[in-house]
Amino acid sequence: MSRLRSIVLIVLVLLSASLGLGQDKPVPKVEVLQPRAGQTLGGMVEVRLKLPAEASGPAYVGLGGPPWTKLQPAGDANERHALLDSRMVPNGAQKLLVKTYNKRSDVAVNVTVKNRLNVYFADLHSHTGYSDGVLLPEAAHDYARNVAKLDVFSLTDHLEYVDNTEWLDTREVAWKANEDGQFVSIPGLEWTKKIGHINIFDPQTTRWPIDLSNFYKAAADAGVICKFNHPGDGTEVYNGLAYSEVGDRAVQLMEVRRDTEEQAYLRALKAGWHIAPDGSDDTHGPTWGSHFAWSGILAPGLSKRNILDALRNRHCYSTLDRDCILRFKVNGATMGDIIAEPVQKVRVVVTVNDPNPDDTIAKVELFEDGAVVETSAPNANRVQWKPKRTPGPGKHYYFVKVTQTDGDLMWSAPVWLTVGDK
Repeated sequence: MSRLRSIVLIVLVLLSASLGLGQDKPVPKVEVLQPRAGQTLGGMVEVRLKLPAEASGPAYVGLGGPPWTKLQPAGDANERHALLDSRMVPNGAQKLLVKTYNKRSDVAVNVTVKNRLNVYFADLHSHTGYSDGVLLPEAAHDYARNVAKLDVFSLTDHLEYVDNTEWLDTREVAWKANEDGQFVSIPGLEWTKKIGHINIFDPQTTRWPIDLSNFYKAAADAGVICKFNHPGDGTEVYNGLAYSEVGDRAVQLMEVRRDTEEQAYLRALKAGWHIAPDGSDDTHGPTWGSHFAWSGILAPGLSKRNILDALRNRHCYSTLDRDCILRFKVNGATMGDIIAEPVQKVRVVVTVNDPNPDDTIAKVELFEDGAVVETSAPNANRVQWKPKRTPGPGKHYYFVKVTQTDGDLMWSAPVWLTVGDK
């Protein structure tokens, strides 16, 4: 018996050593021929690569994740190529990822994506009969896409009303309705308490803390995007908009659609919140996304990934005019950005473009730290304005308010910056 054990032990050792040698053997990697590491990509991108000689089967490529594109044979048996639309992913540093049958052959190449930002119009606050609205999610999404002609839609029934079956249906309808490049649908819920109402976008659960401080923490930990809803003037909701560092990580947006809500917006910014203004209908009737106010969202392309990234980074504005394009930059940074490096001078670029020649811009006001510091009265439907400011050292923020001749309003997200000592 002892001899048998010794033989078994020797066999196991040899087998283990053999397996170990196999594991240590290097596996050839995919060779990416185009694009090159460190390259800046824009628009449609040609991808060419060579699989290891031992490799076979399909290969897929993506920029940091979906959308994935299947590579097609090109040249010899191991070469592959594909066209990748870089506009479907956020700008900035990305990894070109190649996935094959053998995970150990997969590669990641560092690249930078840079595309012009387009404006997509959204309604991010609406209800159905699952809470205090009418009809069903399927009807709401059909109307928002085909009648209201929205680019982006979020159904946000009150979470206290929605049961598990209804939440499953809401998410399934949103998933089916979403079509990148055509229509983005984001499932949401509205946290509804006496202290205030907050929309949660793309949450994984209907179960959230009932008190505000714990809600902030849960939302920040979950990494969801949140929006303060119908804040009034801000004095009677969310503890008077008292600043919360955790809350500032959890909440990115606030509804700003009228002068009273502008007061809440100014109150929040003065307190230290980093939030962007949102225009939404809070629809309860069967007119989803076609009534009163919208959000203009700046993103390189119409994909769910891009829209969520844009909202997370506050790249949006509130508008009472459905087709008016507003762009606001400070020192090259897009509305919603926080400029990390100290600056010495402030250079603002405001561009307003309304396709209706009769829809003229009566006034553009530049706010610095909550107060109007410069005004332009262009009386035109196409406007470019480039004011310059020389504020003192310290932290500052800037945004613009646009007033059209017919009374429609727009508010941009701020740009935050720090002026260094000279």
